[in-house]
Amino acid sequence: MTEQKLDPNIRLLSQVAVTSLLWAGTFVASKSETLGHSESLAMRIALVVIGIGGFLPVMAVYAKSIRMQDEFNQRIHYIALSVAFAITGTVSYACDLLSQAGFIPALPSTGLWALMVVIWFVAMIVTQRSYR
Repeated sequence: MTEQKLDPNIRLLSQVAVTSLLWAGTFVASKSETLGHSESLAMRIALVVIGIGGFLPVMAVYAKSIRMQDEFNQRIHYIALSVAFAITGTVSYACDLLSQAGFIPALPSTGLWALMVVIWFVAMIVTQRSYR
């Protein structure tokens, strides 16, 4: 019998879908009100492990998808990630100073992660257009 190989792009897309669902499930579970405010040390440790355990596979799949691309696309990702890193660092530092000065409340780090993803996405679009 001949075994048919799955197209690498389809396999990667399915990995992205599965890991994204895993991360969404662990994110919701770790942010739930009933579990998040537990008095039990073991429960709180378990929530941290579950939350990070669901997030790491997503990062691995994203890194794999970037490694599978050609050098030009990898360069675009590098530039976009550099821009996102710089802007997120600046915003994080400014928000920390504003929080210490009492102008704004402390911001959760999850918000910074979301900001970095949005900036990366916008920087990818701008960088791709600058090479055309």
